[in-house]
Amino acid sequence: MSEKEFDKTLKLTNYALIMSGIKTSENDMNKALEYFINHYLFYCNAIALHTVIFGEVYWIVDGIRTNHPFVELSLVSPCATISILSTIKCGFIFSNKGILMRVVHKLKEIHTSFDDNELSKESSARTKIVTDSLKLLQFVQISFATIYIFVFFSFCFIPVILAEYNYYRTGEFVVTYPFFVKYPFDFDVHHCPAWQLIYFHQVWATAIVIMSMFGCDSLFYGLCVYIKTHFQLLGLRFENIVGATKSETQRNLAKAVVRHQELIDLVNQMEMLYSKSSLVNIITSSILICLSAFNITVVDKLNVILAFVTFLVMSLSQISLVCYFADLLMAASMEISGSVYRSPWYEADNHSKKILLLVIMRSQKACKLTAWKFADLNLGAFTTILSRSWSYFALLKTVYK
Repeated sequence: MSEKEFDKTLKLTNYALIMSGIKTSENDMNKALEYFINHYLFYCNAIALHTVIFGEVYWIVDGIRTNHPFVELSLVSPCATISILSTIKCGFIFSNKGILMRVVHKLKEIHTSFDDNELSKESSARTKIVTDSLKLLQFVQISFATIYIFVFFSFCFIPVILAEYNYYRTGEFVVTYPFFVKYPFDFDVHHCPAWQLIYFHQVWATAIVIMSMFGCDSLFYGLCVYIKTHFQLLGLRFENIVGATKSETQRNLAKAVVRHQELIDLVNQMEMLYSKSSLVNIITSSILICLSAFNITVVDKLNVILAFVTFLVMSLSQISLVCYFADLLMAASMEISGSVYRSPWYEADNHSKKILLLVIMRSQKACKLTAWKFADLNLGAFTTILSRSWSYFALLKTVYK
């Protein structure tokens, strides 16, 4: 696989991360644009987004103080929560750009320098592993991007469409913004002559959240898929590790052990990139799912229901895919022991047998991604999140009634 093909599989991810102010590799780019992205874009986005976050939090606090209806408070709370989550996710990636670039570079090096001749006996199996993995990644990226686009349009453009429709019916144009944000202005923002700037500001902030969430999460999925794929290819190599001669077996084994160590190191670096933000992700996912479902069931406005249906689908798919791909990675790392056991290890020399035994022992300890060591990211974690979300939802409905 060439470097261009590797980059193509992460094309959408790279675009989203660049828009968020994060580069994953040293690619050819206009020097002035590259300097702006490296030094200023992330901070410009952070300022634009945090002004909206502070306005939303200010609106919630003021709403509590002035006894706003709980339903109105529940409408803005998920938006503020996911905005904060996107900031945390993007912030940890941005602060560890060096680790990110090393991981992507190493994966590209491993994937593009793989010697087909080494696996001539099982080239069809290797091709199937790679093809199936990349198809899965492409499907998830496109599906995930589609969901985020629906969320973006439902929140950002339905309000202005409804305002235009109301103007057509009544002749009165009342500005309706995508989100409840309290501004420190003396005048009424709903009758502000420069309402287009306020509206654009909220749309820009929404785009930042979408780009940050999609970029960070799709990068997570991509790294998991590539590392999982190479664990599977390594298992294929271990199954055919014994060569015609003792020296050939030892050469094959030396290459396989080095590759195993490289993959373990890549998982550890991914853990450094994502473990802290994953903890926040797990905590907030239950809140997002609960509040989205609550808003869908208690609000009677069709545009709000449609917006939060897409929001609920996004929240569920985001955390489920994080747990699913982390689970795939964990399972693939542990399958190495089975691959070694299926090999004709009994035909190897005693020194090679000892090394194979060590490989089995190491691979029985899963290479896993965690939520800052508090919990493992796997399908079990997803079921726990769903269970908590349902409990919070049921409690919220009971209190509301």
